[in-house]
This record gives sequence, C-alpha cells and structure tokens, in this order.
Amino acid sequence: MKKRDKILEFLLKPPMWVCIVVWVIGTLTLGGSITLYFVGLGLKLWALSVHLTALVFLILSVYAVLTVIGIPKRAKNNVHVQKFFGSYNVRAFVYAAGSIIFNTCYVVFGIIIANVGQSAWLGVLVGYHIFLIVPRATVFFIKRRDGDKDVQNVRAYAYCGLALMLLALAVIPVIRMVLDDRNTYNYFVSGIIYVTAISTYTFAKLGISLYNLKKVRKSDDLSLKAIKNVSFADALISIFALQAMMLKILPSDSGALSKLNPVLGGLVALGIFAIGLYMLVRGKKMLKALPAESDEQGEKVSEGE
Repeated sequence: MKKRDKILEFLLKPPMWVCIVVWVIGTLTLGGSITLYFVGLGLKLWALSVHLTALVFLILSVYAVLTVIGIPKRAKNNVHVQKFFGSYNVRAFVYAAGSIIFNTCYVVFGIIIANVGQSAWLGVLVGYHIFLIVPRATVFFIKRRDGDKDVQNVRAYAYCGLALMLLALAVIPVIRMVLDDRNTYNYFVSGIIYVTAISTYTFAKLGISLYNLKKVRKSDDLSLKAIKNVSFADALISIFALQAMMLKILPSDSGALSKLNPVLGGLVALGIFAIGLYMLVRGKKMLKALPAESDEQGEKVSEGE
C-alpha cells in the first residue's frame, strides 16, 4: 500500500486509542474553556489559546465519533463524493455554493443586528454582502436553465459581469463610511491579534483566488471563470477592508497614511467595475456569434438527413 493510501486509511479509520486520546483532550480543554468563563478569566488574552484548542479538539472529537461508526469510509465510496474529489469544476461550484450560503446567513444575521443596534456601518456591510451573493447566484441560476450548454455558459459569464459592476457600485458606500471614519469595530481580543488573524485570512484568500485564476485561464468553461472572477473581486475588497481596519486600530502619526484609504478604495472599485465590464462586453460579443454557429450546425444536420 502506498504512503498516501496509508495516510488516507488512517484518516478514514484511525485506531481506537487515537480516538480516545482526542476525546480525553477535547473534554479537558472544553471543560477548561468553560471554567475560565465561570471564574471571570474567559476574556483574558492568554485564555484565547485554551478556547482555540477546545474548539479544534471539539471538531476532532465529533469527527472521531463519525469514524467509529464508519461514516467517512462509507462516504468515500459515494458517487457524489468521488465526483467532488475527482473534478476541479465540481469542487469550484460546491465552494461557490458554500459562499452563497455563508453570505446569505451573514446578511440575515446582519440585518437583525443592524436594526437592533441602529448601526449604519453594519448596514452598508450587509448591503455589500447582498451584492456579493448576486454574481454567484446569477451563474448558478443561468446554468440550471434549459438550453444549449455553451450558450448558457456564455450567458452566465456576461450577466455575472453585470452583477460585478453592481458590486463595484455597492462598495462605494463602504468606502465612503471609511473615509468619514464611521467604521467602528468591537473586538473579542486585542486589536493586534484581531488584525493578525484577519491579515492571515485575507492574504490566504487573495493567494487562493490568484491561484484559481491561473488554473482556469486555459479552461473553456466560462461559467467557471466567472465564479473565480467573483472570488478575486471578493479578495480585493477584503484587502481594502484590512487596510482600513489597520489604519483605524494601529496607532499612526502620519497624515499621509490617511490618503491610502481613498486611493486603494477607488482602485478596488474601479478594478472590479473594469472586470465586470470586460466580462459583459466579451460575453455579449460571444453571444452574438453563437446563433450563426448554431444555424450552420443545424444546416449540416439537415443535409445529413
């Protein structure tokens, strides 16, 4: 058995002693995390490591239970699971669907909190996330419609471009509130740790989106390219949000730094709008060319009959 297969076998069905160790550590760390809150130490900076460890081992404990009853091993042989791990396109659209669900939950939760707290800042963030849902949802909706697959892919690409242009406009109120210094945050931990965590997440998102753009560059599936362009646009907005947050949290005496927000914000909005406009124009041109090709194919079929 190859080393890779041995590792996979271990992950799908780890020995019982490994599961027991995970359960013991998970119980101890979870108990410790809860105890810290009861004694008034739960919000201390050093307690963060206990909370994170408890969360990690809680997830591992749940997975260990699933391996004992054999669910991961049975799932491995499922047709849909095999298709997910065997096809990059399938994985890309599953991740996109997950992003739609996540952003929808954020919007619902954000609307409630924004109304309760009367927070204009959270309100504009909710509005931006609504327009972040639209491009991905547009691709899914058009791809599921009946008709020629190539035509639907081009149509999804074009209308996703239009949705990206709307997203660029939706980002403007966010930029405006940052310039007015109305972007307020509440932190569970210190600002430095918060910025570090968000920075790691943001640059990971940007790196993944750039990698995916390179990977789909030679792909013929325009709907897949559209999905990856949306992810790239999302990463660009995250870069702006990170910079705005850093300039607000971290102390700075330089007045020149205050000019970074309008510059980067404007570039991000223009960049997203340009990507959307390119997709819309290119898609419309391809749609105009497709009917002529379809007619030629139809004539060839008629001649063959």
